[in-house]
Amino acid sequence: MVERLKQMLIRHEGWRKMPYRCPAGRLTIGVGWNMESNQMPDDIASYLRFHGHITDEMIDRLLNISIEAATHHCRNIYPQFDSFSENRRFALIDFIFNVGVGTALKFVNTNKAIREGRWKDAANSIKKSLYFKQLGGDPPGADDGRLERPEEIARMIEEG
Repeated sequence: MVERLKQMLIRHEGWRKMPYRCPAGRLTIGVGWNMESNQMPDDIASYLRFHGHITDEMIDRLLNISIEAATHHCRNIYPQFDSFSENRRFALIDFIFNVGVGTALKFVNTNKAIREGRWKDAANSIKKSLYFKQLGGDPPGADDGRLERPEEIARMIEEG
């Protein structure tokens, strides 16, 4: 189960050994690890300072930390989180992983719909969001033939 989630996050975020600027301009490394918002374990930070990059094992450790944090936030925001389908849990972890818990909490209508099990309403709320537009979601009635990240997340939430 966790391996499938990791593969989805890697597909959405990439796998980078050297720091880079994400589309939002944040200094990032690994699989979407925001270096400006999240302190790295000391050994990884030290290795990065000395070598200018991190190892695959270190990237995997950071990914595990990120998944654990996003899952924790999901359980706090959605009390029934553990009873959701695997696809819905993965979609919500991916969403919080991407936008951060602070931004996720601003999705008041979406979160309310999720807590109430109104999956279609939750998906539609995501489709109307700036998140959806900024990450390449197709506007209503349009389809470019690719399944971009926010489209996949909305579909997983709606269809379970």
